Amino acid sequence: MKIIRIIPILSALIITGSSFTKTIAQEDRKQSENEANQYMNRNSIESLVNAFDSPGRAEWQQPEKVIAVFGDVKGQKIMDLGAGSGYFTLRLAAKGAQVIAADVSSSFQEVISEKLENDDFKELSSNIELRKVEYDDPKLKKEEVDGILVVNTWHHIDNRRSYMKKAIDGIKDGGKIVIVDFKLGVAGGPPDSHKLSLEDAMNEIEGLDFKEIVVDTLLLERQYLIIGIK
Repeated sequence: MKIIRIIPILSALIITGSSFTKTIAQEDRKQSENEANQYMNRNSIESLVNAFDSPGRAEWQQPEKVIAVFGDVKGQKIMDLGAGSGYFTLRLAAKGAQVIAADVSSSFQEVISEKLENDDFKELSSNIELRKVEYDDPKLKKEEVDGILVVNTWHHIDNRRSYMKKAIDGIKDGGKIVIVDFKLGVAGGPPDSHKLSLEDAMNEIEGLDFKEIVVDTLLLERQYLIIGIK
């Protein structure tokens, strides 16, 4: 039975605790005509990485709280879908997760690869697999991962309902997908015209193979969370 609960994430789950000047590779840009992708791809990789890795991001993104939604990730295999510069990939790996850093952009894959050559992150390289994916396919084997994290990326994906079905197939029973995306009418992220409303996001996954869906609009000021439990 599929159950939808709209609740805040319990505070008990909260854990306290080199750049590119080129633009996104042309072959990557051609894969999707999604307006949100066109808007982002007009920026250089350098400017995107600077924005994604900005020290001020932690204040509103609250990465520790987001990761805590998965519980103890040590030993879990997590796909960071839309890994970008590796903002969440590196944090997940540092907590002991085996991470698939997945992105449509070979340029972002290069950014993460170069970071892993840095002494600060080299020890995490054994916990991280780089995987180039498609706008319409997460490239997951059946029940390959314990969870999928999708931060600021879901509105970039084409044919999201079909994509979600493929993602669900790649998650083990009892695992979860956590979607974090920008609220409408709130500062931050792309223009509202490129955002995906919570209502639309929920409508697109209605009736899919989840035992439970939890929606949280309170954990983060700028973003909502949709947590689908298989």
